[in-house]
Amino acid sequence: MTTQFDRRKFLVRGLTLGGLALAGPGALAACGSSGSNTGSTGFGIASQRLAWIKNTEFAGSYFADKNGYYKEAGFSGADLVAGGPTAPPIESDVLTRTFTGVSQVPIVAAAVAQGAPLKIIGAVYQRYAGCIMSMTAKPIKTPDDLYGKTIGCASSSEPVWRNFLAALKLDTTRIKTVPVQGNPIGMTKGEIDGYLGFINSQPIDLQHLGFDVTSMLLADVGFPLVGQTYITTQQNIDQHRDKVKAFLKAEIRGWKDVLANPQLATDITVNDYGKDLKLDPKAMLDETTVGNDLIRNGDSKQQIIAFSDQVAAENIKSISAGGLNLAVGDLFELGPIREVYQENPTLAA
Repeated sequence: MTTQFDRRKFLVRGLTLGGLALAGPGALAACGSSGSNTGSTGFGIASQRLAWIKNTEFAGSYFADKNGYYKEAGFSGADLVAGGPTAPPIESDVLTRTFTGVSQVPIVAAAVAQGAPLKIIGAVYQRYAGCIMSMTAKPIKTPDDLYGKTIGCASSSEPVWRNFLAALKLDTTRIKTVPVQGNPIGMTKGEIDGYLGFINSQPIDLQHLGFDVTSMLLADVGFPLVGQTYITTQQNIDQHRDKVKAFLKAEIRGWKDVLANPQLATDITVNDYGKDLKLDPKAMLDETTVGNDLIRNGDSKQQIIAFSDQVAAENIKSISAGGLNLAVGDLFELGPIREVYQENPTLAA
């Protein structure tokens, strides 16, 4: 029988962390969010909660830190907070202790639907990196191939999985879902048939361990989303818009460096920011290359982190099938990123 995910339980579990319980604006201000007082060092620290461990998925932020782009934008430094399968929810961290965070559209939307004052202000990937990976000997190549299969899904990816199944109108009684803790290795042992991961991460890791893996990108089979989205609070947008724009400007510059030099992006990840993880340099370079393909998505003129109102509307349509009935303005605030490009036209070069 398929594991059924309860949206309300997920949000209560995620957003009541530390007694937060979707605190109102007054309570959020009392929490001392980095968006409040900037002090004598301009904007203060550029604090950011990353969506995963410090691998190359966040190399643009590493460059922004290492090359001084945050400081040039007015920050005194950066605090890049790593995530992982057991880390607190990103949305909770952004509401309480970091200025921004990196998340995914369905997850942010689920929080917003429950009243979290968050907005998506941009996206690194024009095409969502989420995929169903499987062993090539028993491949899952189409949504119909999911029938009769057991799929591993980390708790942090539950909203994505639920919305994907609903958007494609798949019969969930014919797909068994089991919880896993962010590691697809059970798939190689026959414990599960597939795993909901990211095409620029787990499949490449397994391939470099010698396993033959097939990946089905969700965006290619009827679930078009942007990926690796930046989020912040509505309060930050309203009261600290210049700081939001300064952060986005630094990130754009960092990601331009990743696109220009994926090898260097890999080197600083492996040897510096992710040093304690003992990452495989060859796997990391492949992950950087795949990620770069998702940033431009075949369009050399695509502005980094920015996307159109039409794309935002398509994202809303994708998640609406899962019961997330939001308007574009409820979830996205794209004014700051557009202003950054208007004010700094050379960034688009």
